[in-house]
Amino acid sequence: MLIQIKVEENESSKMKIKKNECGIAKVTYKSLGLVENALEEFLQENIEILTQEEDYELKIIGKQVRDNSNKRTDLVGVDSNGNVVIIEIKRDADDMKIRRDNFESQAIRYAASFAKINSIEELVEKVHAEYLIRYMGVEEEKAVEQGITDIYTFLKEHGTFNDFNADQRIILVASSFEPSVLSASAWLLTKGVDISCFEIAPQLIERETGNEYLLEIKKLLPLGSDDDYFSEIIKSENKRPTTRKRKSGGSRMKFPKLSHMVEVGLVSEGDDCFYRNKEEESKAKIYGGNNVEFNGKIISLNEWASQFVTGGKINAYEYCIVKEKNKTLAELRVENKELFYGMGFDSIYDI
Repeated sequence: MLIQIKVEENESSKMKIKKNECGIAKVTYKSLGLVENALEEFLQENIEILTQEEDYELKIIGKQVRDNSNKRTDLVGVDSNGNVVIIEIKRDADDMKIRRDNFESQAIRYAASFAKINSIEELVEKVHAEYLIRYMGVEEEKAVEQGITDIYTFLKEHGTFNDFNADQRIILVASSFEPSVLSASAWLLTKGVDISCFEIAPQLIERETGNEYLLEIKKLLPLGSDDDYFSEIIKSENKRPTTRKRKSGGSRMKFPKLSHMVEVGLVSEGDDCFYRNKEEESKAKIYGGNNVEFNGKIISLNEWASQFVTGGKINAYEYCIVKEKNKTLAELRVENKELFYGMGFDSIYDI
């Protein structure tokens, strides 16, 4: 829920909060005259809104990619763990009802087709080269070479070149979800399918000077527990697995967030922190949720860290040093892993 407020001074010269007379109402993309492609283009240009609170970075490499059955994948990406990422978009819940395939089934079919890709060269030839030509203005004769360099450089920067396409990630995006989609997605999570559901809903603010619009972004799955989204036919004893095996024989870790570290008392709100080797210009304080206070503003931890590295987002936990303890957040959560026992982060014990 979003409530618009005003911050103003009262008679005692103290600041107070007052509800704004202009209300905020949830609307549909359809009512605004926006087709599905509008949301697709927005995510293509602003994909970081899906990863701002995540421990991975995402690079878009394809759009409207056809498979062997002539079906189209909305967006295709590669994440900083080396996974190929399938992003399926539906404008509104009504759009899901008119499709022959279930929302989640459609994405799974696409992910399965990408699981057969064995090399960066193959991915570029089938997906990324066309994207560079059509959307990035790259000359056709240079597209394959540039595409290979793009993906190779991206994975080398994150140390995941050897993990290329060891797994596939699915991201579903809509302004609202049918309960059946969330139930099925939660069940898929228990079976080791890496699937996320994001609700990106438009909000209307009616003003005398004209309408203004907001986008409310919520991550619905995965959360700390997926039980709320299970339908009644899913047994409660089904538990989400702690690890998923990679082709290389390793396992993918699921780490606690900053909010969990605050919850167990490992760090506290108000603790001073700074970005490694940039203490003076990066001084911040740990805030609620997964946020920090920096230069008088409340921003996410990853957004804060991305300001101090060339090339944008980075895994902030590896670089955020808690001043009092003189250790990074990543070091603290590993050294104190016993504090997270029973919170759904069992994989941390395999470190």
